[in-house]
Amino acid sequence: MLKSLALATTLAIGAFALPTVSVAQSADVVVTLTGVQDRGGHALASLSTESTFMRGQGEYSARVAVASAGTLTLTFEDVAPGDYALMVMHDANDNGEFDMAPSGMPGEGFAFSSGGAPLMGPPAFSLLKFTVGSEDVSITESMTYF
Repeated sequence: MLKSLALATTLAIGAFALPTVSVAQSADVVVTLTGVQDRGGHALASLSTESTFMRGQGEYSARVAVASAGTLTLTFEDVAPGDYALMVMHDANDNGEFDMAPSGMPGEGFAFSSGGAPLMGPPAFSLLKFTVGSEDVSITESMTYF
């Protein structure tokens, strides 16, 4: 009995000495947009997984007023680990839509992660994706205006 109690105590103490397995934690994604033009309105941004990419708002969204030209910073807080694509629209007229010019070119500014502005056609998730782990992520992207 004394021997089994000693063995149980040793096992219990040993269990506390085992390394702990860390569970993936969320991180912040800080996006710096350069080349923002002073057109008023808001910058609308979203982080999407492959399953939600180009299908609505995405898993995380941010909205920041555009008060002047230059640089703008958006922060997505507590982003779960995984692969994401960033899409940004400068909604200058605050209508919630990405307006096109009569020429068929975008009428409002935009940006994508990984510098992935497509020359023709819609963007591809595989070209825009970046990975979020447990460490904060900083991204700098340039706005495109036509």
